[in-house]
Amino acid sequence: MKTRAISMILTFLLIAGACIPAVSAVPIPPPPSSVPPSPVVVPMGDSPDLTDTDFQKLQISPRHANMELEPGKSDEITVTVTNKDNMTVPVNPIVMDQPYSDYIFDEDWIAITPASTELEPNTEVEFTISVEIPDDAERGQYGLQIVFTDDVMPTPYPSPYPIYINALDLHISVWAPPVMQIQPRYIHDRVESNQDYDYTINLKNTGDKDIEINPTLKQERWYRYEMGGQAFEDDAITITAPPVIPADGTVTVNVHLEVPLGAKGEYHSGIDLGISDSSSDGWYGNDEVVQLNFEVWTQPTEPYVKGFATETASPITIEVESNQYRYDMCGGGSSENDGAEEPSFDVVLRGSTGAEVMLTRTVVEYHGSVGLGGSDCTPPWEVDSHGMYDEGSTSYVERYTADGAVGTWKLSILPHYVEAFEYTVMIGDVSAIG
Repeated sequence: MKTRAISMILTFLLIAGACIPAVSAVPIPPPPSSVPPSPVVVPMGDSPDLTDTDFQKLQISPRHANMELEPGKSDEITVTVTNKDNMTVPVNPIVMDQPYSDYIFDEDWIAITPASTELEPNTEVEFTISVEIPDDAERGQYGLQIVFTDDVMPTPYPSPYPIYINALDLHISVWAPPVMQIQPRYIHDRVESNQDYDYTINLKNTGDKDIEINPTLKQERWYRYEMGGQAFEDDAITITAPPVIPADGTVTVNVHLEVPLGAKGEYHSGIDLGISDSSSDGWYGNDEVVQLNFEVWTQPTEPYVKGFATETASPITIEVESNQYRYDMCGGGSSENDGAEEPSFDVVLRGSTGAEVMLTRTVVEYHGSVGLGGSDCTPPWEVDSHGMYDEGSTSYVERYTADGAVGTWKLSILPHYVEAFEYTVMIGDVSAIG
């Protein structure tokens, strides 16, 4: 029994040894080297995944073209095709849709003349491509190719769409002028905390069909999260409007703002009018959005103080000027309280002892800049001679005089309804300047 067990063990070891490769068959990796191995170049013809590179090469001029057409309109372009090859090339242009195009172009809308030709070496032919858009065509962007031969670009990997070599890329924008007139395009106002304001947006439908609208706030993300936050939330604004603008009719969108108590800073957003005008279809950028920009104004309670010194007893003249830029309130807002919005200044002058010096106000001036190009606050359908005037900016000036003396002075200026102001302190006789 012992001899038999030993025999079985030897047999097992022989079998296991037969499965182990010889040591000399195991490759030894070469030592690392700073010289990279030479790249292996595989000829294109040797790769089974690449298509044959033998194709006809034509010169297409232009390679790219654009058209803008309204439904019911037509246009044409001329494309020159030149044979740079040394053999005759049959040219049979066909229309192909561009990959991933949003809209499918109907081949019945396009005609190519000549329909085909045999192009001999070093010769050229002009193709006329005529496009006619039917009246009921959908507005949008159409991308297509005019393929003159069926030669395609070889690729080392499968491609979902062939890349034609001898082709014209044609982009056609089918559009129609919008029938909606909007006024104003933006509302910019200076508002106060804990106050209410009302604004109006005028809309006119110049078309022959009713148009639905659905005005909603469109928040600008970067202002909310990247510009230091908003002065107040969207719920401070209420929008009311009719659901439909009748054909050749006008409506008003009402915007009500309740500025919360303690609000500070600025608020930016827009009102997306939600216009169902198919002539627009979003191709006009933000034309359907009325931009909103509100600056929460806070009346300062402490004056601005400026110190200066005099070396003579000459008279002192102080001039304070505020430049106001027109806010685009157009039909409401703080512009309704014109009397309360007039700028003014509380000016106090104190001498070396700290006592208040009597000031005599000698001049009050109003300046303005008026253009004749029309006002954004006048709806275009109501423009007349009166609406030609557009005041872009105004300025308000106050001038004071006081008896002078040698010493130091403190000038205090408390502005009211003023965005910014400039001051001038003049020592001496300034009667020459008025």
